[in-house]
Amino acid sequence: MSSLIFDSIHRHFSTFFPPACAGCDGDAAAKKAFCTICAPAAFRLHPPYCDQCRVPMDELDEGLARGRSLCSRCRREPPNFKTVWAPWEYEGAVADAIRRIKYASDFPALRALCREAKPWFAQILSHFPANSPLIPIPSHTRELRRRGFHLPSLILRFVEVNQQTNAVDHRLIKTRPTKKQASLPVGARRKNVADIFCARSKADGGTAVIVDDVMTTGATADAAAEVLLACGFDDVAVIVLARAPKLSRR
Repeated sequence: MSSLIFDSIHRHFSTFFPPACAGCDGDAAAKKAFCTICAPAAFRLHPPYCDQCRVPMDELDEGLARGRSLCSRCRREPPNFKTVWAPWEYEGAVADAIRRIKYASDFPALRALCREAKPWFAQILSHFPANSPLIPIPSHTRELRRRGFHLPSLILRFVEVNQQTNAVDHRLIKTRPTKKQASLPVGARRKNVADIFCARSKADGGTAVIVDDVMTTGATADAAAEVLLACGFDDVAVIVLARAPKLSRR
């Protein structure tokens, strides 16, 4: 089926059937991810947060108490990426939706999240130099076979990135499967992703934009950014759908 036919069917379908809520599959308003009942449990990412990794911070945070704009982790171990952008916190209805997407293949929920994130995504891309490549975090072939889809690539498809402006770039390769980061304590996550990425080709400077679904500790994005800097990019930014709160070190 051609993309023109698909788009025509999608427009007609949307005319007769309201958008589904990412939280409960009920009716959502146009261009919104959640219905009026679920929306209060979907938390937008607002300041105060770390200026570099965007982890949410509160008035009791050590950095804010001392008038600093970076979290203690970024001050102690500066990451390889320059900044992170996310529309939501990884909490409540958003976290529930993303878990269903990843572990139950709930594609309607993904479409709903991307429907609301689409204009935000386009606005964020305007902050980067023209033609900055969008690089989805890769999965190992064994992981792809098990899950059946590649979530970062689907996000880029559903937010309808204009590839004439920002091409999707698959130069990153994941060289081995890893344990699920969510199953590991904070201290083990960096070791789990050490040396798991390599680049297919060199870059001639510019900004690389990593795309993923969620950032928790930032270990995966940091490992990917390290490889992208080594292959020739000047700096690296990260875009995710949701940013998790600070995790306690275990």
